[in-house]
Amino acid sequence: MEELEKEGIGIIGTADSSGKVNLAIYSPPLVKDKGKTVVFGATHRITYQNLTQNPYAMFMYITGRWSGMRMVLKLVKIEQEGKELEEIKERFVNMGYDKLAQEIRYALHFEVEAVYPLKGR
Repeated sequence: MEELEKEGIGIIGTADSSGKVNLAIYSPPLVKDKGKTVVFGATHRITYQNLTQNPYAMFMYITGRWSGMRMVLKLVKIEQEGKELEEIKERFVNMGYDKLAQEIRYALHFEVEAVYPLKGR
């Protein structure tokens, strides 16, 4: 999980109940429970809609030309208020994304099922 502390770009992949896939650019999540749980902020868009139909996701974080990590995730809880949601919104404000911070409506809590390097297993 140390990889998430580096500068990089994140991509989350989700699929709806029929298997139609979506990819979205995402910031690194909050890491909880010694890496067993991660929390992302979400707007009311395709990623959120897919996760209400299918709780599985994959997050890829690229920190260099061939370095980074992948996480296999399962959604376990959605919150519309609370400490994590406020922390996520504050991160976006601190990065200069005030408008996006206002659009974030959900804290998505995921169980981390597996962690892999960017390439290979």
